[in-house]
Amino acid sequence: MVIPREGDVVRLYIQLAEADLVDPGTGRVDKARMSPGKLLEAARKSFYPYKLGEPDEFQWWTIYIIGQRVASKFSVHERVFIAGDACHTHSPKAGQGMNASMNDTHNLAWKLVHVLRGWADTSLLKTYEHERRKYAQDLIDFDKEFSALFSGKPRTEENLDGVSHEQFLNAFQTFGAFTSGIGVHYLPSAITNITYQATASHQSTARNPTQCNGLIVGTPVTQGLTIGQRMPPQVFVRAADARPYEIQDLLPVDMRWKVLLFVGSVDQMTLQQGELEALAREMGKPGGFLRKYGRLGDGNTNANGHNGVFDILTIAAGKIDDVNFLDVPALFRAHWSKVLVDDTDVTGRLGGGAYERFGLDKHGVTIVVVRPDGYVGMVAPAMQLGDVDAYFAGFMRPCRSVA
Repeated sequence: MVIPREGDVVRLYIQLAEADLVDPGTGRVDKARMSPGKLLEAARKSFYPYKLGEPDEFQWWTIYIIGQRVASKFSVHERVFIAGDACHTHSPKAGQGMNASMNDTHNLAWKLVHVLRGWADTSLLKTYEHERRKYAQDLIDFDKEFSALFSGKPRTEENLDGVSHEQFLNAFQTFGAFTSGIGVHYLPSAITNITYQATASHQSTARNPTQCNGLIVGTPVTQGLTIGQRMPPQVFVRAADARPYEIQDLLPVDMRWKVLLFVGSVDQMTLQQGELEALAREMGKPGGFLRKYGRLGDGNTNANGHNGVFDILTIAAGKIDDVNFLDVPALFRAHWSKVLVDDTDVTGRLGGGAYERFGLDKHGVTIVVVRPDGYVGMVAPAMQLGDVDAYFAGFMRPCRSVA
């Protein structure tokens, strides 16, 4: 494996025979058995019939044995946690070491914040191992297949059983979503409402999800709104000033839950106004999740009226010229910037088509709950608001003003 580096430096990964490295007495790698010169000779055999000249210097070298392991536990009594290389080891070929470690700690950090602030029950921390250990095992399974491609001899006229260029290309395309991180799909849990205990799952509300289970293979995961996966990228236009915004830029990692209200077509807005007002009244009640868990009574709002635990974005379908964001109930527009339209920008190049892409009904109101880490936690029609309340009741703690 050849990796061009800065300053005209090149990094080489070279497979070696175990007999050339392992001390038979100890069974461990003996670095004294190898040298940069010997590594270069091994690389020259792989490059044949092409030639490698003598470098001016060797800046760095090492040897290691690929270890593909997953820890049996990621935590002890939800008090001590491990992450990253302490949880899983694998080859460096797909660049997943740092990426997987960052996602481990990101997954754990927001859950720790919720528990330490008293927002969530300690049981929330159980989902760290539940989600990330399954991912780690998938990573090891992928790594075994991926590293085997690098370890295999190339296909030639003399070695027809070797690895072909097409096999490498297919592996990169197949596992692209997984290695980039967007193809991770978390299993059902209290915070991933696919099918969990008594809380109903409404995945069918987004009628065109990308089907997946564990590893995501094939086409990039961009065509559906799937519970347990990252919120897909999508450009919307802000109703107040027609400015286009990528939805990912409106879902910052600020520890808040994002509640996306897809309120349907603007030509149906008059018909749905009563439904929206009724929904606002229900969500604003003391027993609803916004007030029960949102710390509205704790002075936990900022100058723009943002809830300290929940952030609401309202997204309409139709043409921006037909939308008056003041028609949206006040609860659903805590700030003038919180109402968006599924329309293209003034250039006609950005935005539009999200309702079709996500499989959402333009003639109804759909609630999409996005977790603080950007994963879709729940999808439900507005008429099933009670299931959304039950979802949060599964792990959140009521604030004092409500309790």
